[in-house]
Amino acid sequence: MSQFDDFLAAAKANLSVLGKDSFEGYSDQVKALAQDALDKAKANLALWTGLLAAGQLSQAEFRNLVQGETDLTEIAGYTAAGVSQAEAQRLRDAVTLTVINTALDTFLNAKPAH
Repeated sequence: MSQFDDFLAAAKANLSVLGKDSFEGYSDQVKALAQDALDKAKANLALWTGLLAAGQLSQAEFRNLVQGETDLTEIAGYTAAGVSQAEAQRLRDAVTLTVINTALDTFLNAKPAH
């Protein structure tokens, strides 16, 4: 299993926990929507995590790229699943942060500064 595959597996597991712990009652929808976002962003994440691991992207640059990824920040699907706009924004932020933290942990074995 490659380091990127390890990252994807860890991200999926962390997103599943996020759905159960933070969005009770929506965990199935959260898991499905987060998985879809991760799948859509896979090519960019593969490129960016490779650059991050090679030291060609800083943590801040990586964080900015992931936060700007439209597939990860799409909230229309969340609101369509019955999540309020405020909860959808909170969920979007939580999904994005989970992906960032998982990548930093996997590729740099370091936690980001908050």
